[in-house]
Amino acid sequence: AECDEETRPIMRLLYRSRCACLWELVDDPDSSRAAWWLSVFLKMVVFINMAVAFFQSTKGHIFNATLGVVGTFCDVVFCLEFLARVISAPSKVVLIKDPFNWTDFLSALALPLRISFALHPQLRAAEVILLFFLPVVCSLKLLRYFESFRLLIDACRNSVPALPVLVYTMSVITLLSSSAIYLVESRDNIPSMPHALWLALVTVTTVGYGDFAPKSTAGYVVVSILSCVSVLFLGLPVGIIGHEFKACWESRSRVLLMTRVRKCLAKWGYSAQDLRVLVEFVDEDGDGNLNLSEFMALINQMRIGIRAGVAIQLFMLFDDDQNGFLDYHEFLRHLFPEEYVLDQQQRAKTFQEPNKRVSEALNHLDAMRVSLRNQGSENS
Repeated sequence: AECDEETRPIMRLLYRSRCACLWELVDDPDSSRAAWWLSVFLKMVVFINMAVAFFQSTKGHIFNATLGVVGTFCDVVFCLEFLARVISAPSKVVLIKDPFNWTDFLSALALPLRISFALHPQLRAAEVILLFFLPVVCSLKLLRYFESFRLLIDACRNSVPALPVLVYTMSVITLLSSSAIYLVESRDNIPSMPHALWLALVTVTTVGYGDFAPKSTAGYVVVSILSCVSVLFLGLPVGIIGHEFKACWESRSRVLLMTRVRKCLAKWGYSAQDLRVLVEFVDEDGDGNLNLSEFMALINQMRIGIRAGVAIQLFMLFDDDQNGFLDYHEFLRHLFPEEYVLDQQQRAKTFQEPNKRVSEALNHLDAMRVSLRNQGSENS
């Protein structure tokens, strides 16, 4: 069993089953020309499905001749795509955790819903889901092909710590201004506090529906001050998110590249322990380090959809000390940071254990010297 565990990642490099080839075809557009054309076809099917749902809603019936046939075709394609992903996925756990596969699952439900609606036309809920809910879900399938979307997610995540203070400040400004509006306006114009709060809210957000407006001079003054303050205030969160997005965009090559490599390794089931075995496998000279040619051979055999130029950038990114070689720990730090921390802690414990034993031995010797010295003084 130990041998099988050691040779498993190497066998995954050398041999790919039919399921693995199918997974490359449906999941990695850069793996082959056929995979690229399949991704283009799936994108077109998504757009066609959205257009069909739009025109079916205007026609007023979901099975309106040609539109129904085209919609059914799109549903069959989505269902087959989802089944192909489920059958060929190297790791079912990673498949379930990936949010993009949730959209595939919901899109695949369109076919049984369409069949049930055809058998029972009185099912109003099925028609609503098919025409208004599932097309939106299908459009989310396109996010899989926009790698830069992660930059926006990272920018929003980095901006979250600053948002609570801004939201609190905005709430205070809105409550104070709504109280002032309610006090200076007549009840004929602003009949209650919720109406004043609504007027303050649409003013702060610079929407201004016009359903409620100040009529007194004091009301105009309050709303004018609120408008000026809100223009200055709303620029703060936009500026923060914009700054974070700019920072993410400047490092987009590194972020997207690392994200893609980690995602591919997780999909194919490579672990930190597998990485050590793979590094030893492609290390031709056995020095424990990989040069550029050995690294390129490893990336090529792993088939994670990275071209030669991108692989060179990845090599330079991993090479922390810029000596032209990569070792296992440099790989581990970038690809599996949590495992790297555990590995460093384990190494620190390994080094601390001999030091601890030496310290205990020295303390024991000191104790023996003191004891012998005391015995000698007593005898004298």
